[in-house]
Amino acid sequence: MKISKLIWVSFALFVGLTSARAQDEKTMILKNGSELTGYSSLERPGESMTFTTSKAIVVLPKDTIMSIIDKSVKYSQLSEEWKRWADENNAYTGTGNNKTLSMSEIITKGGAVNNVRILEKGERIKYLQLSPGSYSIKWDQISAIKVEPRDRLLLSGLNKRYKLLSGMEYEGEYLEAIPNKTISLRTSTGVIEVFNSDDVVKDIVVKVNPDQSLFEQSGLLDIVSMKDGSMYTGIIFEKNYALVSEKAQDYLLIQLKGGSTMSLKLDDIVEYRKERNPEYNPLTDIELEDVEGAINRFITKCRKLKEVSNIFTIDSIASDINLELKNSMNITAEFRMEQDKAQQLKLLKVRNYKDKKNKKVTYHGFSYEDIIKRAVLPVSVTTSVNGISKVEFNLQNAQAGTYCIYDPIGNRVAIFNVTTDISKVATPNNKPQPYKPHRTIN
Repeated sequence: MKISKLIWVSFALFVGLTSARAQDEKTMILKNGSELTGYSSLERPGESMTFTTSKAIVVLPKDTIMSIIDKSVKYSQLSEEWKRWADENNAYTGTGNNKTLSMSEIITKGGAVNNVRILEKGERIKYLQLSPGSYSIKWDQISAIKVEPRDRLLLSGLNKRYKLLSGMEYEGEYLEAIPNKTISLRTSTGVIEVFNSDDVVKDIVVKVNPDQSLFEQSGLLDIVSMKDGSMYTGIIFEKNYALVSEKAQDYLLIQLKGGSTMSLKLDDIVEYRKERNPEYNPLTDIELEDVEGAINRFITKCRKLKEVSNIFTIDSIASDINLELKNSMNITAEFRMEQDKAQQLKLLKVRNYKDKKNKKVTYHGFSYEDIIKRAVLPVSVTTSVNGISKVEFNLQNAQAGTYCIYDPIGNRVAIFNVTTDISKVATPNNKPQPYKPHRTIN
């Protein structure tokens, strides 16, 4: 039994194909030192494979190079990817608006490669390409296939579960494969398990977030073409391998767009393709300190309360979080706290109160009566794997003014404004992080 099928592939130049999102990208490390980052967009079992890239570090022998044309590209003419790379690598010549980046056009026996950065010269040429491209390689040229660890703020995605001949099972985040040798997984405990790929009898895709569908957590769709001309589009979620003598029994399971499942024999498959998945909806968490809160993904510092004459007062109600007034408003509050504590949060309108003894003194805050009679209670409370609790409120018949999320356990509030002044809604110095729901922890 072999999991990695030997694939013959020839070397090709660039084509303008779009790469997958970073979460679905892998890096193929070739034995000659090249590193291709992207995804396998086309496979013909036993024939060829095409690897579509978003980034490529390519190594070419000196004798394949006909000429190199160097040029200085102005900062204003660079793509955002090249600007970011040049900033991180201190690669500019000059300063200010006049700074430039040295780039090249490489003429090879097979054609020209333009707008690349040469990293090494001499007996070999190594260059960096940041625009989308498409490469083909011989399978035996691959040294390793690696995947960057999943961002800890990403709350969705796909893990792998492998069952071995011995009966052992390993589940975790796919990290690396050495073709025809080993597979490496990071388990939930943080331990990296390494095992022989030839020992795998079942390869299963596992959803990271149980509250999302398989399609919402995969950035790519699988398109499988069969010998009889039929074609199936969906997500391959299981592969089963028999012993070498029973290879014809190898099969995969694919979940189709409509929700049904098909079982397909590997011997009957003539081609695999991948394309962008329009249903992909990655869920992201938010980073918050203990003293911070977020209102609709605008981050703010929480403020302590002081009780004066049975009024919970706030020293200052100034806030740079401005939400547009609507009759019915959905307010999402997020804090670094345990779920049972987050369930105690309340939404209140901040009112003005006159001091009973000195009428010239005005307090901003809310009363015990406000808490009992006027507080808006959470509609839902969920907590992410990173310890961030998300609390949803539905504010009906809202009025313009200052509101707060009240934390009775921490005796603190997060302040925000509701306004009819549209010009104040967009706050340039406090842009929200894109809101995505959290995974529910039972």
